Amino acid sequence: MREYPYLITADWVYGYRAKRIVEMISQQTQPISLKDVQQIQGDNRNLNAQTLVPLLKSIDVDTPRLQAAQKLLQGWNLQLGMTSPAAALFEVFWKHLLADMFHDQLPEKYFPDGGDRWYAVVANLVKQLNSAWWDNRNTAKVENRDQILRQSFVEAVDELERIQSKDPNNWNWGKLHTITFRNATLGKSGVAPIEALFNRGAFATSGNGETVNANRWIANKSFEVTDIPSLRMIVDLGNLDNSVAIHTPGQSGHAFHNHYNDMVEPWCKIEYHQMLWESKNLTENTTTTLRLIPKLVE
Repeated sequence: MREYPYLITADWVYGYRAKRIVEMISQQTQPISLKDVQQIQGDNRNLNAQTLVPLLKSIDVDTPRLQAAQKLLQGWNLQLGMTSPAAALFEVFWKHLLADMFHDQLPEKYFPDGGDRWYAVVANLVKQLNSAWWDNRNTAKVENRDQILRQSFVEAVDELERIQSKDPNNWNWGKLHTITFRNATLGKSGVAPIEALFNRGAFATSGNGETVNANRWIANKSFEVTDIPSLRMIVDLGNLDNSVAIHTPGQSGHAFHNHYNDMVEPWCKIEYHQMLWESKNLTENTTTTLRLIPKLVE
């Protein structure tokens, strides 16, 4: 590829999703089934948490409320599940950690978005307990890694207590991490009553931008989902009628049609519909037919 004359990109992903997919495939001891691929497509394991959770488990917390929050991380499977309290705690912590580490030293236009490159940056810096990046330039003292980790953890607990519940067991990632499907035309008109007619949401989601189930949010903006795996498909080449798929929000572009957003719920739950292939199966499962007849113009 060195001889290829055209620039494709200078911005490559760091491969966290690919690493997790390879990991899940390598764990299989039997031929991979359709259900196995479904599990892979819906996987929400956060490889960033593999780096940071062991450190969070060991920080010194001296109040019952902080201890209760820290307890959520004990035994957590690192899955950013839709209803997971631990997932909510970790992702809110991640937002605060990036702000505490970098907002005092970078121009606002370069504030971390929380994506994979920041996984790599922080994974490198956690090995350097006294790196200058840990120090908050706006304070007189010089902070180190463990002080900033604790500060960000406390800030995350404070925020979740304020916006969700005083009880950590009631924290919920999906209630923070929502998606609204906005119509590409009238749904972005800026006129609230019109937008309400054409847009659908907000819907709770799982994952984040670097999980296999890639529902991205931007750490320096909000937890709202900005990018999604809009189509999931699993093709069985041995039996095409056994293939499945799901896309969102629905098949129809008409806002009042019953198929306008009827695929959102199964999409959120990593569920699928059958992809019919053989003519006999198509005929037997047809409910309505749209016939387009050209009109001759004299």
